Parts: sequence; structure tokens; C-alpha cells
Amino acid sequence: MLGSIFQIVDVRDDDNRVWIIRMTLCSADDHHLKTIFEHMKNEHGGGEKNLLSFGNVLADMGKFDEAEKYYHRLLKHLPPYDPDIARCYHGLGNVTDEKGDYDSSLEWHKKSLELRTKALKLDHPHLATSYISIGCAYFNKEDYEQALESYNTAFDIIKKAFGGSHPDIAMCLNNIGCVYERQKNYFKALQCHQKASEIRLEYLPEHHPDIGQSHHNIGNIHRSLGQYEPAFKHYNESLTIKINSLPSEHRDIALTLENIANVYKDKGELQEALSYYKRAETIYDHSLPSNHPSVIQIKEYIEYLS
Repeated sequence: MLGSIFQIVDVRDDDNRVWIIRMTLCSADDHHLKTIFEHMKNEHGGGEKNLLSFGNVLADMGKFDEAEKYYHRLLKHLPPYDPDIARCYHGLGNVTDEKGDYDSSLEWHKKSLELRTKALKLDHPHLATSYISIGCAYFNKEDYEQALESYNTAFDIIKKAFGGSHPDIAMCLNNIGCVYERQKNYFKALQCHQKASEIRLEYLPEHHPDIGQSHHNIGNIHRSLGQYEPAFKHYNESLTIKINSLPSEHRDIALTLENIANVYKDKGELQEALSYYKRAETIYDHSLPSNHPSVIQIKEYIEYLS
């Protein structure tokens, strides 16, 4: 079984503080999963010796409650001043953001940044990671000016460290594009997302979720401009990539399904819209708490169209 690829189906810890992971063995033909796995392994510090990587992978798989629990447990066992404390804070900021608790997310990320600022040079790439995440928290709180300031700070650090073409540059451009979209500056938003997509296609595996994210965001811009056919094209490309690279109940799949539904709704094709909303609702119900804004919103859409 050495070198085999598994998909996580379920993760929980029992009363004896033992983690139980239920997995399915993928077929030898799932080459895209193997490529993505190798990329994620390198991205998260590569190696079985790094216990923190397990929490990061749980979060990537959409297992946010389990990841949060794991980070808290790991914090209890880390010695003072261990650099993994800042990484745990960062992980907690990410999972609380995914769960819709944006105030807690901002608090965790600021704590992580504080520790990193004391330990690292002011132009260290890890600081950029914190600024990106702080920007995400501000973005979700609809404080777009603060979000843009954080993203631009991260962009400057990453560009100084790696140059103008790097996956982290793509992440910054992606996030800056999302701010421009909310500010209705669609031309600048589209420029950012297209450049991010070009960089990701150059550096990432073919079915990497970030490439799916770029298609999704480009679809958003076309939808906002009333360009429904290009929007459908990019949403469907995004959906294909996400289905091939993420667990079936991952919220990012639901997000794309929801936006496909939004296009059908905009076109007046309400039964098609309702069908996609219901598919998205099923995933949200399994992956998010009942009070999450996405869960509440999707149920309102379904009630309105039913």
C-alpha cells in the first residue's frame, strides 16, 4: 500500500484521545489526486514528522470542526515560544473564518502576526501569509479598505521575496480582485483574476482547487456584467476541477453550484436555479453550522423559489 492515495471520508477523535480517520482507497487512475497530494505535501511542510500538517490538511479537506479541535489540542502540548504556536493561531484563524466567525478569525490572525513579527524579519514571507489572512477576515466583515491595505502589504512582501510570478502573488491578486469586485470596479477585478489564473496555470497541478477558484471568480465578474455565457463557461470549469480535487461535501463545490444557480435565476430560468440551489444546500448542511450566513442565505433562496 506504500504510495497509495486515499480520500478522507470522516475524521473524529474518540474518548481515549485517539484520532479515527475513515478513508477510501482511490484507484490507480486518479493521477490528478496524486499530483495534488504531492503539491499539498510540499505546501504544508512536507513530511509525516510535522504534526501541524495534519491540521492543515483537515482544513483543506473542509473538516473545519476537526481541524479546530486538533489545533487547540496541539497548542496544549507545545512548549513556550515554539514557532508552531503562531502556526496554530494561523490555522485557527483560517478555520474560524471558514465557519463564519470573522471576529474570532481576525483575533487569531492578529495574534499569529504579533508572534511572527517578534520572531521574523519584517519582509519574511510568513508575515505576508498573516497579512493575507487578516485581509480575508476584513473582507468577510465587509471592511474593504482594510482588506485592500492588508492584501497590498502582503503583495509587496511576496514580490520582494519571490518576484512578480509566484503562487502567493496569484493569491494576493485573486484577493485584491475580489475587493475590486465588491467595489464594482469590474475592469480592475477581471485584470487581477486573469493574471492570477495565468500564474496558477504555470505553477500548479492541472486540477488544483486554486485554478478552480480563479475560474469561479472570473465567472463572478462576467455574471456581474450580465455576460451569462462566459459566466457559465468559467463556473462549469471551476465545478469540474473542484469535483475532481475536493471531497464531495466541500463548501467550495457548493459555492460554485450556488453561483450557477444565480446565473439561472438572473436569466429567469427558475426551476434550473432551484435545482442547483438544492444541490448547494445539501453540501452546506453537511459542511457548515446552521447559523452560517451561507446556510441561511441558500435556504432563503430556496424558500423564495419554491
